Amino acid sequence: MNRTVDHRWATCLLALVIAHGATGPVVRSQSGERGPDREMSPDADQVSEGRLLVVNGHDNTLMIFDVPSYALHATIPVGREPHEVVATPDGRKAYVSNARDRTVSVVELKSARVIRTLRSESFDSPNGLAMTPDGRHLILTSEGSRRFFLVDASRDVVLRSLTTTQARAHMVVVPGGGTRAFAANVGSDSVTILKIPDLRIVKNVPVGDGPEGIAATPNGRWVLVALQGADQVAILDADSGAVLARLPTGRTPIRIAVTPNSFTALVSNRASNDVTVLDVLARRVKTTIRVGQGPGGVATNASGSRAYVCNSGSNSVSVVSLPGFEVVRTIPVGASPDGIVFVPRREETGKRRPRSRPSDL
Repeated sequence: MNRTVDHRWATCLLALVIAHGATGPVVRSQSGERGPDREMSPDADQVSEGRLLVVNGHDNTLMIFDVPSYALHATIPVGREPHEVVATPDGRKAYVSNARDRTVSVVELKSARVIRTLRSESFDSPNGLAMTPDGRHLILTSEGSRRFFLVDASRDVVLRSLTTTQARAHMVVVPGGGTRAFAANVGSDSVTILKIPDLRIVKNVPVGDGPEGIAATPNGRWVLVALQGADQVAILDADSGAVLARLPTGRTPIRIAVTPNSFTALVSNRASNDVTVLDVLARRVKTTIRVGQGPGGVATNASGSRAYVCNSGSNSVSVVSLPGFEVVRTIPVGASPDGIVFVPRREETGKRRPRSRPSDL
């Protein structure tokens, strides 16, 4: 009698286990298809690769997610109408440009709090942000006052500013060498090349209709500019500023990210709700990826295995597998996400490693 009951109990338990496994959480891509198992529910036991920083323009917040668990680490209030975010190379601080407040929030990432707010009478719609590779300087664009600013990133003070004749200097990038900055001028259909840290204009280069998004290849040889009015990306020679090629995109391209270990560029197209993937070396379009509504900011992780796309109309971030080029996860965020950056995990310094014992050798 007891043996029969035990057998029935074991059978029921096995059935419950099988049923639970069959009805576990399923992550779907934007197309509604099942995503890969590796991108399913957050797992706190996964080794952290770093943090994903997302600016929510209508919530006035900066959200910090762990990668790849995508657990929300913190939500930090910043200034009004934040647009862009950039992090220092050592991963200690982030800067957020707040267009409505005319300020820049300095965020300490370890404590997840604003430690300083940069202000200037000449800040007017501050927007684009770029760090020099050595982490010493921050470049800031101010659309309303037609100015560029150079900030000392160690002391968080404005060192100098420069007035430009070009209209609506928006996004800015500093290629690998760190001696030049390139700023896209939406209102003048041009790119301004700046010498840094002098903060001196080298030249203004005509590029096409409505340049906004801008990025550089890992080797610093080329600068890519998204032309939202022409539905194209212009490829510039970083030395001369000459336009070498133009590649087609979706409708209204506004942001670009280049993978750190290859020459693959991802261009977000706000009006067609997709991302154009470009092969910069071959000068061709590789594929197009459907994402959420109104895609904007784009970033990749340090290994180049994933891309992250802010969807301002869907209040979400699409996680794109590379080189699979498909949406494998959607992260809910705040209202109207815009700027985004990935901050690689850094090993803490100052801690001595324990000496190996003979048994460990």
